[in-house]
Amino acid sequence: MKRVFLFAMSTIISAGAFAHKKQAGPAVHPANFVNGSSFSTDRTLSKTTATGDTVIMSNISATDTPTLYYAGMTRDSGFVSGTDAWGDMGFAERYDFGTADSSLKVIGVMAIFGGKYNPASTKNVTFYTWSAGAQSVNPTYSAPYYDSGLPDVALDSVHVPITHLGIRSVDTVGDTLKAHFFTTPTAYLNQSFFVGYTINYDPAAMGGDTIGVYTTKDGDRTSPLYTTSGTDTIFNNQNVAMFDDGQWYDNGVDNFFLANDYLMFPIVIVHENLAVSGVSNKNLTFFGNYPNPASESTNIRFSLAKASDVAIAILDIKGSVVKTLNANKLGAGEHTVNVNVAGLAAGDYTYVIRSSNGGGIASKLTVIK
Repeated sequence: MKRVFLFAMSTIISAGAFAHKKQAGPAVHPANFVNGSSFSTDRTLSKTTATGDTVIMSNISATDTPTLYYAGMTRDSGFVSGTDAWGDMGFAERYDFGTADSSLKVIGVMAIFGGKYNPASTKNVTFYTWSAGAQSVNPTYSAPYYDSGLPDVALDSVHVPITHLGIRSVDTVGDTLKAHFFTTPTAYLNQSFFVGYTINYDPAAMGGDTIGVYTTKDGDRTSPLYTTSGTDTIFNNQNVAMFDDGQWYDNGVDNFFLANDYLMFPIVIVHENLAVSGVSNKNLTFFGNYPNPASESTNIRFSLAKASDVAIAILDIKGSVVKTLNANKLGAGEHTVNVNVAGLAAGDYTYVIRSSNGGGIASKLTVIK
């Protein structure tokens, strides 16, 4: 059973604190990056990335196949982060500002998908930026259990055919990280926001389309699951899923206690980068790159909450990776990585920066000659 509607009230401990127990299933270890469900790693699609982690596409249980189907009344087939027999409709990841900031716009979403699709498919996914809503009572519980803020108002969106997501037609070949741009950027943002995607489909009749966005392995989430305020428990909504009832639910609280992160990043433009407080996603706070445009080199500025390896990948407009950089064993605190772009052709590029301890974000770089 995929849904775990948490614990009996007897499991909630004093002062509003919170205890949980994972559903029984195959053992997993909090290491490496994994796609789909974190409860098995039985699929053959895998590769090693620049940071040395392993990307794997796995199903909800070890007996599942890539085909979407109903297994009796258990309905446990498909991908945790995509099409599945439960009819999940959306997936989103939260980003926060250190303090009020008004110099950042979101221009698109970068993501890596896997799975299979029918070449004749006409289905789309819709990428969004949403504002983070106000604190509210958790939909599974009642007060004093609250969500810190779920996806709320759509700030921007773009429809993308699933045939254009970078999924390879051969399931044993590595998929491609792709950038998907909004027609116009968001307005300047100064509050927390989510990025993610939604998909509408009939889980009983997908016509060969079985897709999911890559995630980290269960246990890799580094942000705390909850905080307490007096007798209240506030669930930190870092990554969430929209169930088939159209409501958002926290993965770590309402969805198999998943402690993972989506490999899905906002593409941001940071203006006046020397003055910004930065936008944070788990271990990583991003301040932008300067100069931008650049002719010889540019400096990517960020900080880490904990010591970590950092990987940077630069992609051209077609989505091909043209340059990678690894900065290993960086300590906690602020860092600046100088990137030589003299060998790149003039034009627009996107780049994604990832921390091995969690956190990732993408941005745009223009090279001039």
